[in-house]
Amino acid sequence: MRVGVVGAGAIGRFLAAEISEGGAPVTVLARTPGARPISATRVDGRPVVPSAPLEVTTSPSLLAPCDVVLVAVKGPDTQAAAEMLATALSPGAVVVSMQNGLSSAPRLRRVLGGPRVAGGVVTYNVFLDESGHVRQATSGPLLVEALPPPRGLVLAELSRVLARGGDRLELRRDIERVQEGKLLVNLNNGVCAATGLGIAASLRDADARICFAMCLDEGLEIMRAAGRHPARVTALPPALLSLSLRLPDAWVSRLAKRLAKVDEAARSSTLQDLDRGRRTEIDELNGALVLLAEANGLRAPVNEIVTRIVHEHEEAVLRGSPARFIPARALRALLERASRERSA
Repeated sequence: MRVGVVGAGAIGRFLAAEISEGGAPVTVLARTPGARPISATRVDGRPVVPSAPLEVTTSPSLLAPCDVVLVAVKGPDTQAAAEMLATALSPGAVVVSMQNGLSSAPRLRRVLGGPRVAGGVVTYNVFLDESGHVRQATSGPLLVEALPPPRGLVLAELSRVLARGGDRLELRRDIERVQEGKLLVNLNNGVCAATGLGIAASLRDADARICFAMCLDEGLEIMRAAGRHPARVTALPPALLSLSLRLPDAWVSRLAKRLAKVDEAARSSTLQDLDRGRRTEIDELNGALVLLAEANGLRAPVNEIVTRIVHEHEEAVLRGSPARFIPARALRALLERASRERSA
C-alpha cells in the first residue's frame, strides 16, 4: 500500500510519520517548498520512528500511485484540495477526510464522487512546537467511515498499517453521528482561541469550563432541533461532559486524570493558527453550529459570540498585530448575558 497525505500541518505530519512507521511509503503534499523533516512524539513520550520512505513534496503528480489519500487541510482549503485531487489521483484511489467540522467530506464528495470518499475523525489533539516537531497531546482513536468493497478493503489495510505504527483506526458506519459528536467536543477550540488558554489551562479554569459547557449545551440543543443524534467520541457522552465541566476544580482535576492525559503545552488547532498569524477554521467549528441553527430557524448566540471574537483575533493577527485575548471570566459574562436574553 502507498499512502498520500494532503496537508503538512500537525495532523498531516503526525499521521504520515505513523503510517511510515507501520511500513507503508508515504507522500505528503505541502503547500509551499522547504517543509521541515517530519518528526513526531506520541502522548506517552515515545517517538514515532518512520521506517518506510516518507517524502514531502509540492508536486500533486506524485500522489498518482497512492492507493489512499488522507486530506488534512483546513476546512476553507477543502475545495481547492478536491479539485487538485480530481486530476492527480488514479480512479481507484480512496480519499479520506481527516478534517474538522461537518462540511469537508461533503465538499470532497461533490468534486470527487461519493463512493470513493470516506469521512473521518481524529479524536486526539496534536500540535507543532517551535522546532516543527509534532507532539500528540491527548489520546484517542482514528474513526473512519466504513466503505463497501473494494474500497473498504483499502481502508482495512490502512487500519493494519496504522496499528503497526502505534495508532488505532476504527471503521464506523455512523460517521456522520461521529462527526457531530466531535464537533461538540471541538467547541472548546473556540473558547481556547477566544481566551488564549491552552487546552489544559482551559480545563483548570472554572470560567473557561463554564464557557465550554454553555457552547456544548447550545450545540446539543441545536442538534436535537435539527434531528441529529451525535455519537460519543470521548469517554463521556456530550450531555454528561457538560455536567462534569460544572463540577468544582478538584473534582474536574481528578476526573480529567482518569479520563485522558493532556500535554501541558497543548494548544487547540484554532489557537495554533492564531499563534502563527493565520486565518482559523472557526467557521467549521463554533460557526458551524451558528449556521446549523439558522438553517433550522433558530439562533445560537453563545457560539455566535465565540465565533465573532475569534474572527476579531484573526483580523488582528492577519494585520500583524497580537490578538487581544479576552479573559475567561469576561467571556463567561458575555455568554451568560446572551443566554439570558435568548431565554427572555
